[in-house]
Amino acid sequence: RACFVAEEGNRLVSADYSQVELRILAHIAGEPVLKEIFERGEDVHTATAEQILGGKPDPGTRSKAKMVNYGIVYGLSAFGLADRLQIEKEEAQQFIDAYLDRFSKVKEFIEQTIERAAEEGHVATLFGRIRRVPELRSRQFQTRSLGERLAVNMIIQGTAADIIKVAMVRARDELRAAGLSTRLVLQIHDELLFEGPEDEVERAGAIVRREMAGAFEMDPPLEVDVGVGENWLEAK
Repeated sequence: RACFVAEEGNRLVSADYSQVELRILAHIAGEPVLKEIFERGEDVHTATAEQILGGKPDPGTRSKAKMVNYGIVYGLSAFGLADRLQIEKEEAQQFIDAYLDRFSKVKEFIEQTIERAAEEGHVATLFGRIRRVPELRSRQFQTRSLGERLAVNMIIQGTAADIIKVAMVRARDELRAAGLSTRLVLQIHDELLFEGPEDEVERAGAIVRREMAGAFEMDPPLEVDVGVGENWLEAK
């Protein structure tokens, strides 16, 4: 990140969605426990560790909870989670089972998504963008399992990809409408990087935050972290 440096007299503005995939999961699944965590402004991984393990989590259990959180989004199996965390497959399955037991609406969302995708042959993001999943009709177990992961993942990460594209257009249009010369220079996953004159930074940052947060109405709402610096590392 430090290699990306603003031109002399300019600054970089980094605007990054905060845990957008997990917010989308909470919204789509209608999971009240996950929504409450975001509403209280808690660290979602620490709170998840408390929810599925009980007691005060240490850095190790928080790390496991974080992997489970994103593993659900990415469609990670117990085998894949065990490999990532370097634990036994049985322990990984216990983490996943405990998560789905506590966040029961997430479990319902996954099951219903897979069932509907198998019937219809495709899934769609919240914006209506379709991905066909022929793997779900395969006779091979491994291929069907891949299809199940793809179906769930597409809805969540596909929606996140749609949101960042809407945010890019909205932010660009509003910066132009405001007569600013600050411009979008890079998109990195759920982060947008802008470059502009130092005297525009405060105004540009406020516009970008507003337009990104308003790119899609959700419960819990989108949250945007904004940073400024002479290089990408400082801005991040």
